Amino acid sequence: MSTTRPSSEPYDVIIVGGRPAGATLAMRLGRHGMRVLIVDRANFPSAPPVSVPFLMNSAMSLLDELEVPESEYAHDAPRLRHFFVEYKDYFRAHCTIAEVGGRDYIYTVDRARLDGCLWNHLSRFDSVTRLEGAHVNALERDASGRISGIKVRLEDGTEQVIAGRCVVGADGRYSLVAREAGARVTEQRTDVDTSSLYAYWSGYAPYDAEPTGIQIHTAGDGFSLIVMPTTEGRAGVVFQGRSDRFLVTGDAQAYYLEGLRRYPAIWRRLAHATQVSSIRGIKRIGNLYRQAGGPGWVLVGDAFHQKDTIDAQGIYDALLESKLLAAALVDWKQGAVSWEEAIARYEREALSATRAMFHATLDRVKREIYTELPPWAARSVLRWMMTDGEYMRRFSLLLARRIAPEGWAPPNVLLGALARGITNDLRRLVPGARG
Repeated sequence: MSTTRPSSEPYDVIIVGGRPAGATLAMRLGRHGMRVLIVDRANFPSAPPVSVPFLMNSAMSLLDELEVPESEYAHDAPRLRHFFVEYKDYFRAHCTIAEVGGRDYIYTVDRARLDGCLWNHLSRFDSVTRLEGAHVNALERDASGRISGIKVRLEDGTEQVIAGRCVVGADGRYSLVAREAGARVTEQRTDVDTSSLYAYWSGYAPYDAEPTGIQIHTAGDGFSLIVMPTTEGRAGVVFQGRSDRFLVTGDAQAYYLEGLRRYPAIWRRLAHATQVSSIRGIKRIGNLYRQAGGPGWVLVGDAFHQKDTIDAQGIYDALLESKLLAAALVDWKQGAVSWEEAIARYEREALSATRAMFHATLDRVKREIYTELPPWAARSVLRWMMTDGEYMRRFSLLLARRIAPEGWAPPNVLLGALARGITNDLRRLVPGARG
């Protein structure tokens, strides 16, 4: 329930959206004693409308900085140390999770638990006011046109105008703050859009290579499927594909099941399982950046920057952007920089930290979902690359954000993978062949 009624005195910062981006931003500002109001329409714990909830170890390191215990948000989720990428029945590539901050594992978290955990930790900060179950209807402007607060409908049905020196949109890909402030799209890719549906299952068969391994299955036909073990003995099962072929014309549930049944490598694990949640999904996953801010407003998380879920970087990027924004807002509050300088610095640093990965992710979508290889190429060149230990080691480091996305697979790595693949095939085919 709502923690308290908002103050009549202006806040330093009003944050619209209380999930990872907004909640961790409020924590970082609360550490510096800034007066913060954080507003969310949900009552926590509550799952977000859509989430493919991989929590990378890089993201957990950022939560460590905020003293949020892993035991609270992970609880009974299995530690996932391996993922396997299958291409039809041609080959299976294995990759171990790269270590970050002493962790060589990731989680498929329960988002309701994670988000509720972060919301509850805001109570540690006396200068942070939480307001849940409240709908922000509009932004307020002063005489100069600068954003000066929000108009909100409270749980009791009353409406109130709340003043703030700035408003942060942490309210997701369909951000009201971005819309009301007139944030323009500064960069966008529409050539590799995907759509997805997912649900949770219990009683599924274990993966033959590793019971708690993440299974990623690609059939080279524009679709990809993921089985990811999570809490309470369940697995999240994602059916994703290029948007121009993901044609849900009627019952989405029937479309989802029909899609799973098309792929025996997935369906044999689910044939005797039970779907224990309704399906959720995204009709078209956006790949874009918006203008970071303007007079009295700024965006963070999916409101600012969104990309395909294939590389599971969404939560990490939200936490990282919140860290960068918090540092800029603290300097602004302390008078070290102007508002314009603070927002310009935040945008510059956020782009520097995320833009290369944005393009690396979309290049992967193009490669793995949009590109249909002839069988000979998939059985040879693609297999040689994907089953090469050095190539996959570097790919794991990329996902962990331990190496720069630019040139993460340089020519010497690619040529080495090809050479090792050819050599290994010769050894199998030609008795006595040597590398």
